[in-house]
Amino acid sequence: MTITIKTRRLRVNKLLARKELLLDVYHEGKPNVSQKDLKDLIANKYKWDIKSLVLFGFRTAFGGNRSTGFCLSYDNQQYLVKYEPNYRLRRLAVLPKKNPKRKAEKELKRKIKKSRGAEKRKVLATRKV
Repeated sequence: MTITIKTRRLRVNKLLARKELLLDVYHEGKPNVSQKDLKDLIANKYKWDIKSLVLFGFRTAFGGNRSTGFCLSYDNQQYLVKYEPNYRLRRLAVLPKKNPKRKAEKELKRKIKKSRGAEKRKVLATRKV
């Protein structure tokens, strides 16, 4: 069971300090490949740091054996934190996971709607970001 990675498009984005790749992953005899394994393969192939890699948007082609997705490789960890959206940083465990209770969040939302002025500022200060 071999896994082959082919780069369909490689773009260097100097403004965001990253390299952007469109990848084709061929995985004969496997339904799919984990992102952890893909990160290891990409890091070895291009000699990049695993911690600064972000993989997303992988879709398996109909019939299997091939997946397509995106890979972003930042120049260092600081740029990754600066430019990546928070939900992806949470996936990478760079930021802690958001886990408020649903009911508590709704009650807080209701309280914010009802309050005005200084009271509203107090309520907003108790809110977790």
